[in-house]
Amino acid sequence: MALVTADRVGADSALAPEERCQVQQVLVVDENELMLAGLRAVLSAEPWVESCLTAGSADAAWQVARRQNPQVVLVSTSLGGNSAMELCRTFKERMPHLRIVLLSGQGRMSAASAQLHGAAAALPKHMPAAGIVATVRRVADGAQVFAKDTTSALPEQLSQRELSVLQHLAMGLSNLEVAEALCLSRWTVKQHTSAVYRKLGVRNRAGAASRAQHLGLLP
Repeated sequence: MALVTADRVGADSALAPEERCQVQQVLVVDENELMLAGLRAVLSAEPWVESCLTAGSADAAWQVARRQNPQVVLVSTSLGGNSAMELCRTFKERMPHLRIVLLSGQGRMSAASAQLHGAAAALPKHMPAAGIVATVRRVADGAQVFAKDTTSALPEQLSQRELSVLQHLAMGLSNLEVAEALCLSRWTVKQHTSAVYRKLGVRNRAGAASRAQHLGLLP
């Protein structure tokens, strides 16, 4: 799979990769114990990895991250429900220094969707271990790594409230029903809806639902 990277701009950009990458703490989040064990084994063997932490759920990952303060986190998109995306948003809001790598088990996540959730890379789990390790190292050094054929224009970030309104609209609820469900006024819902349309570049709720589905914003 062809990947494109965008390196961090800085005085050290001319150095060889092995000279640039500093020792890192890495956290891997996946419900699959074998996947956790495999990634922990290969990452722990790398001299630039100080320690490889693991968590089997979004809640456990947040607790580990708060205690250990890792620099890089690998998050599986197969976490129950919408947990992976919610975890990414939490990291982005509360630990913005974290470098996030999304691991998808089925299909391929678009670069736009991954970046919208704060990720610096999106990789398929079936990628060879050496490729995953190399990508994580690039991300640790400040690069963004995405499949060449998935890059696309990134919409403006939706707020948590706008995302909630979008999810309710996609279920077919009217503005009044959304207002009642979220304990908001109809005017506030209308404002959020207009903002969602503008940020996603669409004109109606059908277009918003389609665009959001493409970007992975809907469960």
